Amino acid sequence: MKVLYTNMASSVESWLVEAEGVLDASARKIVGLDVEYDKSRDSYFTKKKAAVIQLCYGENVLVYHIYHADEKCPKLRDFLWGWRYIFARFCIAEDKNVLGRADLPVHNLKDIQQIWRDPEKSWKRTQGLKDIAAAIIDPYFEQMKDGFGNTEHSMWANAPPLPEKHLEYAARDAYATYEIYRRLDVYERGFFPLYKHSEKKRSRDW
Repeated sequence: MKVLYTNMASSVESWLVEAEGVLDASARKIVGLDVEYDKSRDSYFTKKKAAVIQLCYGENVLVYHIYHADEKCPKLRDFLWGWRYIFARFCIAEDKNVLGRADLPVHNLKDIQQIWRDPEKSWKRTQGLKDIAAAIIDPYFEQMKDGFGNTEHSMWANAPPLPEKHLEYAARDAYATYEIYRRLDVYERGFFPLYKHSEKKRSRDW
């Protein structure tokens, strides 16, 4: 993966311009999205804030330390607000609230958790990102969150730079989210010719 870690709005804007060039030339405009929170603020009076925002297309990942951003990035808001791209995320309810408080609403947001479940783990009431990634991408992802507990999660709002362990975690989450949705999209489209149904005639909201 090619990972850009930054808290500078100008660097985010440059990354987004390059991403738009690639995505606009692509037939399937998919972006993986993930958000890490400042959990120390989670109370009735002080709501969670976005600490890190990750975006991924292909093997390109942006890890934006927005909690310590040098200034606002209007380009990011425009990128997330439009309908040009599909933003894939896992369990989106909390993310929508946190991003909304940051004035970064996302329109075309798809929740992988509502789309697909691993049939081999049907006994699990709630399947996490690692479960789906292990089934769809590679069994290696079953351990993708090992060794990353509450202590590590409490550090997202710490002053930059983030530890290497956190950058790897953030980039892996964003990539897994992107790659799961991309593969599900390929599989879904591949079934249509086999059953002689056009995509437009099939019921699909993702």
